[in-house]
Amino acid sequence: MTETDAGQASTGEAPTREATATLLPGDSHEVAALRAQVLWFNRLRLVVAASVIWLTALAAHGFAILPNPWPLYVVGGLIAVVDFGYIAVYRRLARWSLASVRQHVYLQIGVDLLLLTALLHWSGGVTNPVALFYLFHAFIAALVLSVRAAVIVGFSSLILLAGLGFAEHFGWLAHHPLPLGLAELDSIEPLGFLLLTFAYGGTLIFSIYFVANVLSRLGERERQLLRLTRQLATSEKLASVGTLAAGVSHEINNPIGVIANKVQILRYRVADGDEPEQLCAELDVIDKHTRRIAKITAGLLTFSRDTPFEMRPLDVDALLREAADLVKVPFRTAGVALVCEPRPIGEATIQGSSNHLLQVLINMLLNAKDASPAGAFVRLENELSGGELHLRVIDAGAGIELDNLAKVFDPFFTTKDVDKGTGLGLAISHGIVERHGGRIEIDSQPGRGTTFHVVLPLA
Repeated sequence: MTETDAGQASTGEAPTREATATLLPGDSHEVAALRAQVLWFNRLRLVVAASVIWLTALAAHGFAILPNPWPLYVVGGLIAVVDFGYIAVYRRLARWSLASVRQHVYLQIGVDLLLLTALLHWSGGVTNPVALFYLFHAFIAALVLSVRAAVIVGFSSLILLAGLGFAEHFGWLAHHPLPLGLAELDSIEPLGFLLLTFAYGGTLIFSIYFVANVLSRLGERERQLLRLTRQLATSEKLASVGTLAAGVSHEINNPIGVIANKVQILRYRVADGDEPEQLCAELDVIDKHTRRIAKITAGLLTFSRDTPFEMRPLDVDALLREAADLVKVPFRTAGVALVCEPRPIGEATIQGSSNHLLQVLINMLLNAKDASPAGAFVRLENELSGGELHLRVIDAGAGIELDNLAKVFDPFFTTKDVDKGTGLGLAISHGIVERHGGRIEIDSQPGRGTTFHVVLPLA
């Protein structure tokens, strides 16, 4: 093909099936992001558990500063056991609602705070600098949930830390100091303890404020980028609509001419006093061509409409035929034959946004038409293979040069003339297919043609 637009074809992990009964449109992306963060935290927690056990062994048996390391061994083992429970639940998160996944993250942070408090209790309490690790959970809450969640976690951390300090200071809990010259809890005056608590609280407040400020600016930049991306996608779609509309205007000229001719004939036959039954044949022809015009314009209007991205069961046969129907006039004008051969997919179910996938197919078909000489064939077909649906656009055109294959999905990269391509079509198509959990693959040989594979996972 001659137009190529954005980064190399890449593979991405297909998202696990999501229950439509619990996920609202638009939530799936945030659930996937939360699941990715949860997976990372689960792995990190295993490292923490191993570190606690290793450092406890080193402190007890290497430096002899822990007379009784077993409580810390128990806490380290408990961290690992709890984390294995999280890992076992992880696969189910894909079927949970966004609110349920967020509650699960809250639960993980809450349990981590309790485990950290137990860890501190057996290793010096508030005199242990590890108490500053409470900050990490506030940061995590701000990054993964919200600034409000970070404030809640920070306030909870401060209550746990102050409660542990008071309980050990007044003898409600046994104090287990580390013989490292740290502050002696028994010698700290009440005012000094309040100042220590204030220092922890101030550190939490300023840290959360800093993170919140950074997140706010990043969020604004992300919103600006999203608006720009939508504007670019709209401009590319409008360019395709313009190409199709020019063809539609020619396509509806014939039926309009037939209708006008039949209207004139009806006038004469009515003037001649023909019976109503004799006029019905002429009316049937008018009705047939009117429905043809309605079908052509309805397809163009559906494609040009800005529809929300909603994952629904796809009618693959209808999707391919609609794409072929919309581009048949540009193909006919270019003298290129389009062969559309949908194959039945049986009981397989594909989830997707039909209007967005229609945009992908039309872009690839128009590119194939531009790359093909007059008299050539372009094929649009589908196939189930390896638990995936392959939608293929095959041409026998000029192909893609090896140096350009790595650039085909780069925004604004195009080999077309300035007035014939924006270089955004394949970049936007790549993003649409990735949102479906799929990928785009390219097979191309210079001078022998190109095959674009749109690969979508089965639901």
